[in-house]
Amino acid sequence: MKKGFLFILIIILLLSIVSFLPVSQEKTITISATFENTILQIIHLENWKNWYPGIEEAYKNDPKGYSVKSDTSGKIYTINSSGKKYIIHAITPMSYQVIENDSNSEKVFAFTVFPGTLPHTMQVFLEKKNSLLLTLFDNNHSGEIALNGLKSYLEDPKSFYGFKIEMGKIRDSIIASSVFKIKRKEQFAKIHDGLLNLEKYLKANNLTKTGHRSISYVPLRGDSLQITIGLPVNKIAASAAGIECLSLPGSGKVLVGDYEGKFSDRQKIYRAMSKYMIDHTLSPPAEAFERYLNDSIPSSDSSFIKMELNYPVY
Repeated sequence: MKKGFLFILIIILLLSIVSFLPVSQEKTITISATFENTILQIIHLENWKNWYPGIEEAYKNDPKGYSVKSDTSGKIYTINSSGKKYIIHAITPMSYQVIENDSNSEKVFAFTVFPGTLPHTMQVFLEKKNSLLLTLFDNNHSGEIALNGLKSYLEDPKSFYGFKIEMGKIRDSIIASSVFKIKRKEQFAKIHDGLLNLEKYLKANNLTKTGHRSISYVPLRGDSLQITIGLPVNKIAASAAGIECLSLPGSGKVLVGDYEGKFSDRQKIYRAMSKYMIDHTLSPPAEAFERYLNDSIPSSDSSFIKMELNYPVY
């Protein structure tokens, strides 16, 4: 009886000792993003509110309760956000330890970022250590949640670039188009006149408009612009009065970005899509054009527009 009790006691002691041995948990997350975009989101701690789910949500709800502070070494940062504290140790520009503190618990993990094996990919190596006992009942998923937040942010064009951007195909196979040069200050009146001429051309040639109006704006020297106005039509007709019908390749690819807002602010999507093309090594063989989805055209810089910006790409 005593031997049996002693044996059970030894087993309990051994299990108690083993249960507190440290166990390392590791995971690798692959992100489709450039090295530059990924690193800039990590090394600048003020960017963590863009992608770290707990920080992002707290910042949106209470911007005044958010702060970032650095120690004198410039390697240990503290982010305070809505009563929760994040202590971040920049071990190297590529490696970080994170401690999440709130009133009830402390969660610790570390991660290292390095280039992926495929072009335009990055890999994040996540590591956290717990006792064997805590590992068996582990509910600490802070590291996975944080780094999947980084992945989602970098891979979602709407989040990262600020606009919905996606690859598409040319939808209008035949375009009746008019090209002319104007002074910038005349653009709204001249565009209106150009559309009237196109509509007269369609009527004279028994053509049917099959889609949205499009306009391309090409800056010239000084304050001049080259304007191309297009109306998609159902068939080819003979050229007349500076207007011709163009047949477009059905297999052509276009990068499409959605924009809603003031006409004067639409340069934001031009900049976003230019960066997208650089990041994804896309080249535009032709000028971008704007498809006006509400089929209206701007009458001034303050006009509200809803459009697609289309870049032919290869």
